[in-house]
Amino acid sequence: MKVSRAVRTFVFLAVVSTVGFAQSPTVAALMTPSSSLHSIEAKLLVGLQDIPAGAKGTIELTPDSLIFTSSGLTDRLTRGRINGVFVGDERAETGGFAGKMARVAIPFGGGAALGTVTQKQVGFLTVDYRDEHDGLRSAVFVLYKADALEIADAMEVSLLTHPPVVRTRVCRAHDSSTIIRVLPIQIVPGLAVAPEYRALLYERLLEQPAQKLRVDEILPDEERGAECASYTLTLTVEQFSKGNAVLRASTGPVGLFVGVTKLAVRSQLRDSNGRVVLDKEVKVARRGDKESLNAASSEADDIAKAIKKTNIRVKEAKLEQ
Repeated sequence: MKVSRAVRTFVFLAVVSTVGFAQSPTVAALMTPSSSLHSIEAKLLVGLQDIPAGAKGTIELTPDSLIFTSSGLTDRLTRGRINGVFVGDERAETGGFAGKMARVAIPFGGGAALGTVTQKQVGFLTVDYRDEHDGLRSAVFVLYKADALEIADAMEVSLLTHPPVVRTRVCRAHDSSTIIRVLPIQIVPGLAVAPEYRALLYERLLEQPAQKLRVDEILPDEERGAECASYTLTLTVEQFSKGNAVLRASTGPVGLFVGVTKLAVRSQLRDSNGRVVLDKEVKVARRGDKESLNAASSEADDIAKAIKKTNIRVKEAKLEQ
């Protein structure tokens, strides 16, 4: 009888430990070569080469890659080319323009009360990686924060096990082309900047049409041939305060002064000889119902306009004459 009870106890503990291990998808994904983290719904904000910004799809994490699939399109980031993974979050208003109008229409502060309930918390997953040309890039996804944390936890383990990428530098001959190399975003010491804002600013600049800046090409840092660029753009975040769109929406006119997102960036453009051709601080703020993340996109647009005004291509043409 005592032997039988001991056997039952042993079997029970074995089953419990087996069930506990099976319920850990992150561990299973890392330990089983053929396994993958279950598909997680997400929206791409920016940063992938083969899928347009704003696309909705699914993220799948395999032992060797992070895969995003949307409407039949697939982009794969191999873990050996991923440099960092970051998780952020933000509270956002639901209902879009209709929700905004409903809040405005409700009298006696009812709109403010509605604004406090028509909201949701969203998570951000920022993935820094090297593209196929070795350029430094960042992809930003919107998803549930718990899912973002699950992916980040699994990726952090893999980041420690992958050797650094060995790149072959090839300096292409650009002839008389006007090319700008965008360096990674710098941050003044002691200032904390949400990674999704940093990544969005960088990627939005790379997405700018070259003709809009009156240049021939815009390259990310460390892309093969980027060291041959005729101009280098350095961006330093000097001020950042992450606002609160929900607070702005729920406080009516007061929202113009509270919960404001602020972003100030010093933009320096230097030619191949190190001469400064642009040195300007660009500031943006997001108030009212406007999404906080739009501050990074607006900042990129304003920087592009400042570069355009320098007319660097025209100046180069005059120097050659």
